[in-house]
Amino acid sequence: MYTETVLQRVVALSFMPGLNTVAALPVIRRCGGIDGLFLEKERTLVRFCAEAGISLEPGVRSQALALAEKELPHIEKHAIRICCAEEGDYPFLLLQCADAPFVLYYRGVLSDPAGKYLAIVGTRKASARCKSRVHSLLEGLAGYAPRPVVVSGLAYGIDISAHLAALEFGFPTYTVLGHGLHKVYPSEHRNIAERILSAGGAIISEFPCIHETYKSHFLQRNRIIAGLSHGVLIAESAVRGGAMTTARIGVSYNRDVMAFPGRPEELYARGCNLLIKHSMAALVEDAGDVAAILNLTYRRSRPNTEIPGLFPENRHKAELLALLAEKGETGVDELALLCGIPAGELNVVLLQLQLEGKVIALPGSRYGIR
Repeated sequence: MYTETVLQRVVALSFMPGLNTVAALPVIRRCGGIDGLFLEKERTLVRFCAEAGISLEPGVRSQALALAEKELPHIEKHAIRICCAEEGDYPFLLLQCADAPFVLYYRGVLSDPAGKYLAIVGTRKASARCKSRVHSLLEGLAGYAPRPVVVSGLAYGIDISAHLAALEFGFPTYTVLGHGLHKVYPSEHRNIAERILSAGGAIISEFPCIHETYKSHFLQRNRIIAGLSHGVLIAESAVRGGAMTTARIGVSYNRDVMAFPGRPEELYARGCNLLIKHSMAALVEDAGDVAAILNLTYRRSRPNTEIPGLFPENRHKAELLALLAEKGETGVDELALLCGIPAGELNVVLLQLQLEGKVIALPGSRYGIR
């Protein structure tokens, strides 16, 4: 637990670009830690930074401390926690990445650093088929131990499908955001973010609340997703996109990169096929393939996450949940059209999901994720 003075100094590092990476750790240690960094003479600190190949502008410490003072009320208001590369609670794998942020902000609980971590990412324009594939993958992985932490970015499409399936099958899950933790983007996924916290997961960012948000931040956060994880699965992607950036970063970090294969004529399968074709990613088809890569052990019996005997399994449940997560509140007629499910069967599945606490009925025959 930091004192207010130390907390301000830790937060101030977020506003000092040259010193807000793991690569700056030797400089900070040379000063005697974070306190020493802010107490060191300016001339000496500039020399230490120069010797480490880090550029430091004069007066940057006082400017950063002033910004950190403005940030502290947001940290308290939103129950934000902080870990830094100098402390033992910083994620172990991420600490091996020189360009990882020195300071991480998070809400929730960071799991055992000795556990396994699996990133699942892909296009925001994911197909229903691939969303179902992600669902089936995590359903299968629930039969293996240790159960990995599922890491993704809370975006539409593959990301949110991975988080929802993780919640359904009892995996801890982290979401990494491209902005401060005072908000959730997209706002339609705010309730899912709260479910992640309630289930013992975490919401993570390198950005303070008062920091302006730019589109580039969402690409920047992809290195954290890759850096946190032992394995990175690209579920569906075009040749260009954020998921492909995450894959390349994963390769540069020496992570196990995996991809689902797809039909060559499908735009959002071409990225995965390209990664496989150029041996940048292992071809995976099911949970057994991923478990073998991550060295997970099969358990003959696994706990059932559903109430025993309440309902028979229905293949449309995952499809409906993924669709509602992507589109938000949707009318029953539109759901029937998009899913191609007969009206009678659709009403039965929606009722099952309501009784299981996953879907809420709204006025005007509309439904949304609870």
